[in-house]
Amino acid sequence: MNVTNINTAAYEDTEDKPPFVPFSERLAEALRNDKLDEFHDDSPYASCIIPLLKELGWHNYARELLEALPHFSDQLDLIDLRNILVTIGYNSSPKKLRLQNIKPELYPCLFITDEEEVHVLLNRENNNISSFNAQTGKYETIKSTDVGGTAYVFTDTHPSHGMTINDAGDTWFYKLVSRFKHLIVHLLAMTCLINLVALAVPLFIMVIYDKVIGAKPSETLPYLIAGVAVLLVADLILRYLRAQLLGSIAGRIDYLIGTETFRQLLFLPPVFTERSTVASQLSRLKQFDSVRDFFTGPNAAMTLEIPFAILFISVIALLAGWLALIPVAVILIYIVFGSFWLPHTSSTVLQSGVAKTNKQRMLMQSMDGRDEIKAIGGESVWWERFRETSGDSVMASYKTFIASSVLNSISQTLMTLAGAATIGFGTIMVIDGDMTIGALIATMALIWRVLSPLQSAFLSYFKFQQLGKSIKQINQLMNLKVEQHSGQSSLLLSQLEGRINIDRVSFRYGPEEDPALLGVSFDVKPGEMIAICGNTGAGKSTLIKLIAGMYRPQAGSFSIDDLDIRQLNAMDLRRAISYVPQVTHIFHGTIAQNMRLNNVLATDGDLCRAAEEAGVLEDIISLPKGFETRVGDNTADHLPPGFLRALSMARAFVNPAKILLLDEPGASLDDVSDQRLIKQLKKLKGKHTIIMVSHRPSHIKIADKAVLMEHGMVKFTGDTDTVINMMLENIS
Repeated sequence: MNVTNINTAAYEDTEDKPPFVPFSERLAEALRNDKLDEFHDDSPYASCIIPLLKELGWHNYARELLEALPHFSDQLDLIDLRNILVTIGYNSSPKKLRLQNIKPELYPCLFITDEEEVHVLLNRENNNISSFNAQTGKYETIKSTDVGGTAYVFTDTHPSHGMTINDAGDTWFYKLVSRFKHLIVHLLAMTCLINLVALAVPLFIMVIYDKVIGAKPSETLPYLIAGVAVLLVADLILRYLRAQLLGSIAGRIDYLIGTETFRQLLFLPPVFTERSTVASQLSRLKQFDSVRDFFTGPNAAMTLEIPFAILFISVIALLAGWLALIPVAVILIYIVFGSFWLPHTSSTVLQSGVAKTNKQRMLMQSMDGRDEIKAIGGESVWWERFRETSGDSVMASYKTFIASSVLNSISQTLMTLAGAATIGFGTIMVIDGDMTIGALIATMALIWRVLSPLQSAFLSYFKFQQLGKSIKQINQLMNLKVEQHSGQSSLLLSQLEGRINIDRVSFRYGPEEDPALLGVSFDVKPGEMIAICGNTGAGKSTLIKLIAGMYRPQAGSFSIDDLDIRQLNAMDLRRAISYVPQVTHIFHGTIAQNMRLNNVLATDGDLCRAAEEAGVLEDIISLPKGFETRVGDNTADHLPPGFLRALSMARAFVNPAKILLLDEPGASLDDVSDQRLIKQLKKLKGKHTIIMVSHRPSHIKIADKAVLMEHGMVKFTGDTDTVINMMLENIS
């Protein structure tokens, strides 16, 4: 069938065409159709990708490159290019250099001249440099001259010999922050200047009271006012610049934490995450927001201010002598009071957080299972449970409010007492002639300047505590061992025959749980169709997930084409196997985007072939927009279960694989859809090695042999009719 006609038909009767084709899609089409030489883009950075990757030695870049491309990006810029290369394993660092001073060992590198000309420097021989001119798209030889610019030098982060190494330890977050150390130094310098400027106002007040007012008419007053006005304007500008810089750092840290933790979760072995509820995983990710809130809120600026309290206390000591002990005493009282009250308040905050999480979890369960609650008539019981949960949450919040109110009251009282003590003792010193009135007023202003950030820090104790916990959780998450990345394996699975050998395999989900699989053994020949049968909890789905590379056997051996899967890259293994899970998940996007999740290099022809193999091609073409029909979210609820199941199978078939795994393919299908599924399975039989989990006799009969499981063990392997009879006997 003509692919072009299919795509055209999707838009024949509509003017709802996309306004532009994103850069990522243009490059994807060039890679899918092997037309990379014809690819051209207006962005010089886009033109640099392929020459740079080839020179860096990246040989299997096609699929990995497409997965790293930014989506919905009309044009690639320098930041996008560096992010792409980081994703596929090449860190970059900028160096301000003259062209002639770039050492040969730094090649290949990206060089951007001061005139914004972009070159990929390939190698250097004597005074001649081989380069790729991104503006013209041509390779050329240039002379080593005194041209200035920025060289972006790349470091290969791929571990050798197919091994993955996670050296983050417990310092991943601090290593991330250290990348901004130069900007943090600038922030501290700005804060120092801001605090020095802040000293000018109290000193100005002191001069006015002691010099100007006493002298009555004074020629110096206009100059003093003008000088302070300049300082105040400078203070405003410095604070604005600091806010900009702090916001930039906060945004970049928030972006890096969000993307890197999400990437880490995606690449973790499934056993780490799938046993947790959605609510608990979302709650854990939500806790990371406290890191973002710290940098984007007032706490970051307050933290920068605290070290300079020593400066203000020193100035107070110069102006008022021993009165400098008053803020020191307040600080000591904060520490003593906090040492016994804060742990109690921390406990109430923890209880409040648990209560709110329970309430949120129940709300999510209610939205997800609302139809079932109504179907069983459980509204009253469920409402009563929610009322109790809400009551616990309110009571915990009340205790937290009381504890926080005590903290606020104590801190405010200490601030008031500090001011009163300064006024009282300062007045005595003024009467005794030990201090001037101007010095007293300046001292008051400086004491408020010292105690305000300290009071804020005292009241923000819980935010700092939550920040510490979040950083610890981030470090623990990033320290978990992820699965091997594709492209880092020493074994590639492009030519599988489909022979599977499972020998005495055992697996359990946790050390305290019973084995899900115990001594499972059977063989599958290339092109053979096997049915896995058994009652609920027999270990069928666990077994098929183990074959799919979702788990690794904890005992025994499991090999594909005589290769032990523990030697194989988990991601490459899954991409070499077509797996259709029991529960169909259609993600937000078009049908084509959903199908290409399994193979980003799939052409339109590949999509049609996979859809036809799954028996759903005609149904897709009949839709108003064909493969560009948007599905997912609530849209999937209105589509027939048979169509969704077939679409899930088509997505699996997009990646041409010799091994096909089907987990309960007939689940939730009506008779018509089930008969269509059986028809498709018969067509697939012999073309793929098929392992199918099913309890339906109609499915089991078309298999070459069946494996009957019970309590995680193989009870019988052999003729399908015998297995069906054994299953019927168990039911009776």
